[in-house]
Amino acid sequence: MEKKQRWPVIDTHCHIGVNLINTFVAEKELIPYMDKNGIDIQVVFQVNEGFAHKTPEWNPYVGNDYIAKIQNMFPDRVIGLATIDPWRQRPQTYNYPPDGEGKPMDLPIKDEALEELDRCILDLGLQGLKMHPLEHNYEINNPTVVYPLLQRLTELQAQTGRKMLVVVHAAGDSFNNTSTAMAETAKAFPELLFIAAHAGFIWCYGTTSAVSIPVPNMMLDLTLNVGPYSVKDAYKACGPTKFTIGTDGPFDLSEIKDPIVRTLTGDDDEAYELIMGGNIAKYMGIPKIDI
Repeated sequence: MEKKQRWPVIDTHCHIGVNLINTFVAEKELIPYMDKNGIDIQVVFQVNEGFAHKTPEWNPYVGNDYIAKIQNMFPDRVIGLATIDPWRQRPQTYNYPPDGEGKPMDLPIKDEALEELDRCILDLGLQGLKMHPLEHNYEINNPTVVYPLLQRLTELQAQTGRKMLVVVHAAGDSFNNTSTAMAETAKAFPELLFIAAHAGFIWCYGTTSAVSIPVPNMMLDLTLNVGPYSVKDAYKACGPTKFTIGTDGPFDLSEIKDPIVRTLTGDDDEAYELIMGGNIAKYMGIPKIDI
């Protein structure tokens, strides 16, 4: 009998750890959560509120070390992303006040953000970045604040030979993360794959499709996009290969993924399978599963 195969279901959006708004102890809860919801591989990252760079002693369930711990526990089923505060960078020149403006920075200030990125990718083995321009208050297309981080990630991708993901909260719910700004950043770093989480939602109707269609390395992530009308033109122009989706776990109902994707794909099971995980699997070199 000929074996049948399918693409793995890769969920692009899950917050793990313990803080004031989330008590998801991934060591115990993640695999049962995935199995219950039919998820083969889970992309995980810190909860946005109260994130830390290195995992602190006072809370071993937050921080990039915790994400790496969970990835190491379940290496075949977890893709861990680092969360890094891009404001923690060394200024290149003196800026304000005006005296000495433009003079090269000569104070002993560490480049904490870039050092943490190196540590996360090279030492911890994480596979990209989760960025939240709204929660952490920066413009995703800010060339001074954001671009050095993405330039270094591009270099680390080439150095390690591992494909990196950049998941960005891109619901268009602030000036920091509009679809237009997202597309501008993706165009500036064509070697990276940007996943626009929530795909603009209803706030970017009329712009999400228009700005994303010409950008091949910007995928529209339908996570919690319960009114996917703003992306229909992109689906008509690009087909299912432009899209992916996650649960936004553990905050939202996993069952909502099916009607969101079916709104676009209808009865096209191949297209449905690509959005549910096949597109990310292809990008990362993950093979189909025998069934």
